[in-house]
Amino acid sequence: MARRRRWDLERRQARFAVALTAPAGVMLLAFIAYPVVYSFFLTFSHFTIRDVTWFAAGLENYRSVVADPDFLTALWFTLGYTVVWVALSMGLALMIGVLLQQVSVGATFFRGMLFLPTVVPVTMGFLMFQWILDPANGILNYVLKEAGLGGLALNWLSDRSTVFGTLVAVTLWGFGPWILLLAGLLGIPKELYEAARVDGASFGREFVYITLPQLRPTLMVVTTLQVITGLKVFVPIYVLTSGGPANASLSLYFLVFQKINQYKLAYATTVGWVFTVIVTAFAIMTAVAFRVKRDDA
Repeated sequence: MARRRRWDLERRQARFAVALTAPAGVMLLAFIAYPVVYSFFLTFSHFTIRDVTWFAAGLENYRSVVADPDFLTALWFTLGYTVVWVALSMGLALMIGVLLQQVSVGATFFRGMLFLPTVVPVTMGFLMFQWILDPANGILNYVLKEAGLGGLALNWLSDRSTVFGTLVAVTLWGFGPWILLLAGLLGIPKELYEAARVDGASFGREFVYITLPQLRPTLMVVTTLQVITGLKVFVPIYVLTSGGPANASLSLYFLVFQKINQYKLAYATTVGWVFTVIVTAFAIMTAVAFRVKRDDA
């Protein structure tokens, strides 16, 4: 009798749990699972505004994407931007984190000031840079001209020779993931530094032999997140350049956006899936590298 009562109670609890999770499950199926499956099938199909001919294209869409000069331009820009931006953002964030680690007076004030850029909405921040970099009325060129450096006043976002570096510099605003790195730095036992100083170790040796090895797990995770963020660059290009001039700042995400606006959904979803494969491959390689490093340690 007691067993049957317990079984009835567990069954009611299971039904209650299913009832609670059912709305979330329906939303996941409707807004995530269904679009993912639909877009994957669409990469093998012909799409027009009127109808879809399922599985009629085979691998034609993939061949078209790989052979498309716009895709190759967007791919190389995205990879180049990611490499440069991640290296600079991680270096800047690590430098800020190490400096804040050493601060004992006013640490809260400096951390609060460095946190302020993250409060500004992303689009508003890039619109501010659009005004600053305006070739005719922007404050940057005005200051350069007033300082007698008019030769350096350029069309920062409209010149193929400057748009890449300008986008990288603009998107470094906010100082990168310094908060995450600072959290990792503050988690390093102070006794290690104290013992090193007793032995006469310099700051450089402390950084190489204590800080970097202890910070390795944090660096691996943060670098992975930064690379994924870099590969998905879209907002600064949408706000500042629209992929120009002459596709010099065309990223993969923005290429997908363009093709969707042109109603080339089969092409756009194919680019999206190729991009997904690239990101997934990187994530797997990072996880494997992290596992190997941890096993070696």
